[in-house]
Amino acid sequence: MKKNSVLIELTPLLDVILIMLFFILVQSEGRMGDFYEETREALEAEFAIMEADLEAYMAEHIHELETLRGISASYDALRLGLEEDPSIIMVSIINDINDIDTRWILVESGNDSTRIDLCWNAPARDAAALELNTAMAAKIQDMENGIVVVAFRFDSGSIFAADHRMVSGAIHIQRQFNQLIVAELDIRV
Repeated sequence: MKKNSVLIELTPLLDVILIMLFFILVQSEGRMGDFYEETREALEAEFAIMEADLEAYMAEHIHELETLRGISASYDALRLGLEEDPSIIMVSIINDINDIDTRWILVESGNDSTRIDLCWNAPARDAAALELNTAMAAKIQDMENGIVVVAFRFDSGSIFAADHRMVSGAIHIQRQFNQLIVAELDIRV
């Protein structure tokens, strides 16, 4: 058997293939540059639209933002005022556990306290209501802070509705003439 000795020169074919690959790479690099530029321009346009929308939204809601800032400033001022000089008056309805008809109102502020005895006699109840209003007004006038916190403590399971109404009415009257923050605390167990 005779071997065929045909020699194929691959060098020119390889050169042609490499030249074609070079042209393909140059063209794709040009397309990638164009794609990158188009993408960047599209993103810049979209960011500009979003910034314009945000500015329009802010301009549209500037009143609400200013209102919220004012409320926040008022809250901070109130909180700081209460931290610096807490003017607190505690009003409690207390009853004797052994005798349901023996009950009184205790009005406390700092070290000062006033006890007002309660009963069912109409003139005595009117006098107790007057004494309660007088005691609360005196304690509020003694406070240096412009805002006074009144904490009304009671046990709803053991007090009478008429006593609760009397204290609520006195607090309502004081609220008309003074800046009061009122908290009703039902200490029922």
